[in-house]
Amino acid sequence: MSADFIQLLVGGILLGGIYGLAAFGLSITFGVLNVLNLAHGEFLMLGSLLSYGLFIGLGINPFVAAILVIPVFMVLGVGFYLLLLKPIADKPPHQLLVASILVTLGASLFIEDITAYFWERPVTGISYTLPPMEVAGVVISSTRLLILLFIFALACGMQLYLKKTFVGKSIRAIVQGREGAKVVGIPISRVSALAFSIGMALAASAGAFYVTLFTVTPVMGIPLTIKYLCVVVLGGLGSIVGSVLGGLILGVAETLTSYYWGAEWAPTIAFILLIGILIIRPEGLFGAKR
Repeated sequence: MSADFIQLLVGGILLGGIYGLAAFGLSITFGVLNVLNLAHGEFLMLGSLLSYGLFIGLGINPFVAAILVIPVFMVLGVGFYLLLLKPIADKPPHQLLVASILVTLGASLFIEDITAYFWERPVTGISYTLPPMEVAGVVISSTRLLILLFIFALACGMQLYLKKTFVGKSIRAIVQGREGAKVVGIPISRVSALAFSIGMALAASAGAFYVTLFTVTPVMGIPLTIKYLCVVVLGGLGSIVGSVLGGLILGVAETLTSYYWGAEWAPTIAFILLIGILIIRPEGLFGAKR
């Protein structure tokens, strides 16, 4: 493989790691609450802007910012759930899905308008770089490599949290079957609020790294949410391994498509992958058959 191709793979894997981290939050939100949160991409956008503000105002690097935004957005996530989602939580499944789409779409547009009012200019990215490293003649960005390792460490930590803690086991139980979770006494409402806040925090944390690579605008949220949905379908509902792997597949596919066929084709590849996985394995790569 040529050095250029390897560098493209590294760039695609990094982008995919960001997609996977944010998409897992959307996955557990849909799995636990049975709602489709179209405002999910806005949380990444807000996390990017907060990280940018911390870097410009206080000199805090993206790695520290990715940790600092988590408790902030967990609190915001609980408030979002209590204010907008809890009032519709008891609706029948088909009504709940439609209501959640309308409610979160409205919230997404509201967040976009408010953000555009206070933050008029697009953020072109954080200029945070470390000395590059060279491996077998291939120059690799140390910053991007550390970001990728950080994302994988955060994903592994979340996987352990879901497997070992009572809250994590409760979230997994609800994903596997809401009625069964009620029977064994799991507090659905409280776990749902916490699951939603975790999903929001993961998206915001991914945003701290997204702003190091791309321009951030107030209207980027809904297109990102659509990509996250593709990643969730690729990986399988409720699987952090599947979300990360699905994100990596999409990130590499977008990067290679942009390089060989043009950037205008990159958004299309997500839907091609989505259609393909729905035909071949509808439950996703790591999703359980129901």
